Amino acid sequence: MSRWIGKRVAKKFAPMIKFMFATIGALSKAFYEKYGDEALPTIAEVMGESGVEHAKIAQSMLKGNDMKAVGELFGMMEMFDFEVEVIELSDDTIRFKMATCPMGLEGTSKELCEAMMTSDKKMIETIIGKEVDANILKSVAAGDEYCEAVMTIK
Repeated sequence: MSRWIGKRVAKKFAPMIKFMFATIGALSKAFYEKYGDEALPTIAEVMGESGVEHAKIAQSMLKGNDMKAVGELFGMMEMFDFEVEVIELSDDTIRFKMATCPMGLEGTSKELCEAMMTSDKKMIETIIGKEVDANILKSVAAGDEYCEAVMTIK
């Protein structure tokens, strides 16, 4: 019952959470448009720090510290109306797909997407306690139809 109540509350907060993601994306996009590639290391650093802090918060809600727990976390995103499809989940890999960018980066660049995705990379590394390789296979920021990324333990 409490999980059902949690989902109902999350649905009510979904517009606010989505707006927060869009605002982070708009700010990063504006910084990138003004400073170009010089902005990317700063964006990646800030997003990486954000990912570490998100992981610390999430760890108290997760049942474990492995890729399965990461998959569970990505599954929770649906409560906030983010359509994340986990298409592969194993002991060392998570591969996921999204139809839209929660940060609103459509039509910018793959490089900006990669800098922003440092958040997910660092979040996963913090949860599992191991380094991961992040590979952005498709990105709406670069003009692809959808986003697809794979994170694999090194």
